[in-house]
Amino acid sequence: MLEKIFTRFTHWRFLVILVGFISIGIVLLLYLIAGMPEPTLKLTEGGQVGALGPLIVKFRHPVLSAEVEDYLSLEPAVAGAWTWNGNQATFRPQTAFQLGERYTLRLNNGAKDETGRSLKTGVTWSFTIRAADIAYLGQTASQPEVWLADSAGTIRRPLTETGGKVLDFAIYPSGEDVVYSSTNAQGGADLWAVDRNGENHTHLLDCGTDSCVQPSVAPDETAVIFSRQSQSSPQGEIWLLDLTTGKAEALYPDQKISGIDPNWSPQGHYLQFYDPDFAQIRVLDLITNRVILIPTDQHAIGSWSPDGQKLLFTRAESSEIGLPYVRIYVADLPTGDIRPLQEADLGQVDSSLPVYSPDGKSLIMAVRGLAGSTNKQLWLIPLDGSANQPITEDPGASFAAYKWDPNGDQLVFQRLQLQTSQSRPQVMVWLRESGVLKVVAEDAARPQWLP
Repeated sequence: MLEKIFTRFTHWRFLVILVGFISIGIVLLLYLIAGMPEPTLKLTEGGQVGALGPLIVKFRHPVLSAEVEDYLSLEPAVAGAWTWNGNQATFRPQTAFQLGERYTLRLNNGAKDETGRSLKTGVTWSFTIRAADIAYLGQTASQPEVWLADSAGTIRRPLTETGGKVLDFAIYPSGEDVVYSSTNAQGGADLWAVDRNGENHTHLLDCGTDSCVQPSVAPDETAVIFSRQSQSSPQGEIWLLDLTTGKAEALYPDQKISGIDPNWSPQGHYLQFYDPDFAQIRVLDLITNRVILIPTDQHAIGSWSPDGQKLLFTRAESSEIGLPYVRIYVADLPTGDIRPLQEADLGQVDSSLPVYSPDGKSLIMAVRGLAGSTNKQLWLIPLDGSANQPITEDPGASFAAYKWDPNGDQLVFQRLQLQTSQSRPQVMVWLRESGVLKVVAEDAARPQWLP
C-alpha cells in the first residue's frame, strides 16, 4: 500500500514539475514573441535638441552596442559616435547639427536587448535644432547673476537669484544646464547648477573656505573641472568633480601644481590649464596620460581647433623698433610640434588670442597696430589667404570674450566703451552673413552660447 501511495505521489510531483516547465516555456515564448518594448528618444516638448546634441535613446532593459548600433541610422547623415551605458544609448555629433534642418533617427526592427528580445517594428523619431541662446553675467556693477537672452536681445531673464553672489559660470554642452560659482557664508565659493529655465538649482559642491571657480564641463557632461583656491594654494589647484558620484579630488593629489582656467578639448580627449608658477600651458592627454608643456608668458590658456587636435596660443616678442608685440603659435598635440601660425601672420601687431570658426577655415581675433590706437578691433582672418575682414571699427572701445555660435553664423562678444569711468560692458552679436552688429544686453559681460 505504501509503495502504491509513494508511486502515485511521485507521479503527481512529476506532472506538477512538467506543467511548471511547460508554463515557464509558454511565458518565455510569449515574452520573446512580444519582442523588445519600444524605446524612447529624449526631446524637449517642442521636439528639439541643442546644436551639439546629444541624442539620448532609452530602452526598457540594458542593451549591447553590437546588437543595436547597426540598426540605428540618422537622416541626413551626421558624423558622430554612439556611447552605451546600460539601457541608454547616447549620440554626440562630431560637428554641430544644422539650425533649421529636420532630422530623422531610425531604429530598424531586429535590434535586440540583453534579454534576447528583438524589436518587431522599427521606430522613427523626427526632431529639429533649437536656436542657441546667450548666457552672460548680468548686473555686473551691482548684483552679478547669470542671465539668459536670445540672440536678438528681445528676451532677457535671470537664471540665478543669489543676491549678487555669482562669480563665474560655464555651459553644459547639451545646453540644458549651467554650472556657476557662488560665494558662500564662509568666505569661499561653492559650485551650483541650474537648468536653462532657471529652475532646479542643485548644490554640486560645498567648498567651505576655499573658492571653487572657473568651472568647465566635460563634453560628455560626466565631470566638471575647476580651479580651487585656498590659503595653501592661493593661485589655485585644478580639481575634478565627478557628476555621477559627487566626488571631488585634485587632478594632481601627490604634487603641488598651480592651475587656473581649466578647459576641455571639444571631444574630451585633452584638457588644458595655465600653470602660473612656471608660465606654461599644461595639456593632459586623458587617453595616454601624456603631458604636453607649452611655455608662454601671456598668463592665458590656448584656443582649441574644432577637432581638438591643435591648440592656438600667443607669446610676446620684441619688434624691430623695440616695441613688444604678440605672435600666434599653433601646437600640434598628437606630435607635440610647435610652430608660428604662418596662415594668420599679420606682421608685428598686438593681438589677442585667436578663436577658430566651427568649420576651422577662419579665425577671429582682436588686433591693433603697434602705432596708433591703443584699443584692439575684431577681425575675421581667413586661413586660405583671402582678404581679412574687419568686424568692429570703434577705436573708443575694447573687445573681449568673443565666441562663435555652434554653426558659425553669429559671433557674440563683450564691448566696453572707454570714454568714461562710468561705462558698463555690453554683450553684442555680429551676424556673419549681413555684417550687422547689435547690442543684446547692457551692463553684461562674459557671454557664452547656450545651444
